[in-house]
Amino acid sequence: MPLQEVGVTMEQETGAADAAKGSAPMKGASTVITDRGSEPSLQDSFKEFQKRRKEYFKRSKGLAKQEAENRPPQVRTQEYKDDLRQKFMDRALGYQGVPYHGRFHPDPADPHHNAPLYLDCCGLVRRAQRDLQSEFGFEIGRYNQSYQFDTLPIRITKEEMRPGDLVFLEAPYHDKSKKPQTHDMQHVEIWMGDGDKTLGARWSKGVVEVHDSYDFVSKRYGPNKFYFCSIETWLSGEFKSHRRGFPWPHNSRLVSKGSIFTPQLGQQQEEADAGDDDEGESP
Repeated sequence: MPLQEVGVTMEQETGAADAAKGSAPMKGASTVITDRGSEPSLQDSFKEFQKRRKEYFKRSKGLAKQEAENRPPQVRTQEYKDDLRQKFMDRALGYQGVPYHGRFHPDPADPHHNAPLYLDCCGLVRRAQRDLQSEFGFEIGRYNQSYQFDTLPIRITKEEMRPGDLVFLEAPYHDKSKKPQTHDMQHVEIWMGDGDKTLGARWSKGVVEVHDSYDFVSKRYGPNKFYFCSIETWLSGEFKSHRRGFPWPHNSRLVSKGSIFTPQLGQQQEEADAGDDDEGESP
């Protein structure tokens, strides 16, 4: 019969032997001698621990290497900033066709009803930047185009604009009873670098697309005043409000692409961000 079924102890064996000899059983020996079956030995458990520990440090080393590769340099060269500018432009272009906001597509027969992603004008800028937050060295907060405008202090002429720079539109509402936008900043689009073309989410029932010109007439606000803003400060890793007397309670964070603490932006968050005070236009 197998030992694990018998469960014989040294004390029992010694007692039986002493009884056969007519002597008192020996006390103090109580170690159980059993066959542990499938339970791993101490040596096997230690080997498994060493294996897991080795894998953990290997993964940690890989993450640290990736983090170091993606971390912006302390002094950013013009080459680095030019490359980041192009990446920002490419990311934004990749969102062409994304609808403006779900509330404008309530009909289940609408192809944009329950779309996986919605982006308004400031949402497009925010999403493209957040896709590259490790390279920029910061994450844009969830506020709208007025907030983004305040973080870009370099105003330039239209002739100085480069792909990736931003065009902001300021105008008061025609309806004076309507709550005004902060700083009357109504809209933002991304400069394409091809004539007056811009990339943006302009129409409430439209999608992210390329427009032939940044200038357009609104039914809801006017007259329009345009600001041409360089994103040079963002490319240099600087992100803060430059408007005195109007501190935004933003929570931009330094982030690392390889960090396990890097926030993951999902559909619900992006939908919450979309349409922050921006109602879009009807074409």
